[in-house]
Amino acid sequence: MKYENDFLLKLYKDILETRLLEVKMTDLYAESRVPGHIHSGTGQEAAFAGVLATRKPGDYFKLPHRVVASAYLVGDPLDTFFGEILAKKTGNSGGRGGINHLGRLCDGVLGMSGTLGCDAAIPVGAAMTIEAEGRDNVAFFFVGDGAANRGPVYEAMVLAADWKLPVVFVCVNNEFAISTPAVYSSSVPNVLADKAAGYNMPSVVVDGTDVLQTYEGASKIVESVRAGNGPAVIECKCYRWRGHFEGDQCAYRDPAVTEKWIQEKDCVKNFEKTLIEQGVLTAEQAKKMREDFDSKMEEAIAHAEAAPEMTADEIYDFLYV
Repeated sequence: MKYENDFLLKLYKDILETRLLEVKMTDLYAESRVPGHIHSGTGQEAAFAGVLATRKPGDYFKLPHRVVASAYLVGDPLDTFFGEILAKKTGNSGGRGGINHLGRLCDGVLGMSGTLGCDAAIPVGAAMTIEAEGRDNVAFFFVGDGAANRGPVYEAMVLAADWKLPVVFVCVNNEFAISTPAVYSSSVPNVLADKAAGYNMPSVVVDGTDVLQTYEGASKIVESVRAGNGPAVIECKCYRWRGHFEGDQCAYRDPAVTEKWIQEKDCVKNFEKTLIEQGVLTAEQAKKMREDFDSKMEEAIAHAEAAPEMTADEIYDFLYV
């Protein structure tokens, strides 16, 4: 398929900036500058950038705890993004959510849940709003291969299918649920896509380390959902480069396999190489894009670190029970 150079460069910019954000957050955490804990999504950027390239204004997004930089992709400015990451008042929720609970309703980001998989009904509710208002938008629900096995996900799929709601279920299969390999947690090789037929949903399985293949597969699925044909499933196959959390020594897997994925399936490096070979991008342009975004991140981090933290008497503001 032939694409305009501007589109290809935008895709490259998306995966590059997502990568740089993921690495920067890991570095900040290692320096004890990020409170809480972090689940790095390095290596999985193409799965998010490829799917989210199909978005349009008015869509909703239920994003996961891994690759939180995806919130930036759908509109969260760096100042508020890092404000929330560093638990400052300039964050989206004044620092209350932190790195694991980013949300930004004005961009359709419905928040991140600390109970993985149990939040599957939220995008279904958002899809009901879309349906009631007669819009051609969709609600994206991102879930990992581990959380995809949880009951609430299937309950959400039942309801979405029964009511033909515009929900796109996106399984980012990185082969591990904490320390459990996907081959041990699922009876089928494609954790969610192989089960879609049971709900009369179309599905597609893509290489989640190939941003163009991911976009092409996602485009057809999302187009069908927007057209009113009901929900569908996208499964992106990739690999979790780092541990479940920072500090996880990964004693449960072969480091040689991990290194092979890193060397051979680096979505940023491989796409950059392809674009340079096609004459769409130059090495100098790529270098400048990295340097420019590094500068923007440093400015945003400095802005966040200079911002005040909430006081003890403000902690419970805007919380409802």
